[in-house]
Amino acid sequence: MPYLLRNHETGEIAAAFLRNIYGLDYWGARWWAAADEAEEAAAGNPDWFVLHVTDSRLKLLNVKLNNDPNRRLFLDEEGSIRVETGSAR
Repeated sequence: MPYLLRNHETGEIAAAFLRNIYGLDYWGARWWAAADEAEEAAAGNPDWFVLHVTDSRLKLLNVKLNNDPNRRLFLDEEGSIRVETGSAR
């Protein structure tokens, strides 16, 4: 089950360029397979915390990002997803 990073203040889900099993790059929610790996990535930055999600939820988040680095993904306390489009990072 995947682990993500979520910003305490804004609810933003960390995203990055990733590589799929076919060797193709895509813009998606940054995830880790183990909680300790995600915690290590969040170490030193108190704005982010580790969030455990289901595989199907991760797929939905990636669909919402639509492989577009101009999109930012937000998840509120109730689990609602919001996407904002801005300038490229």
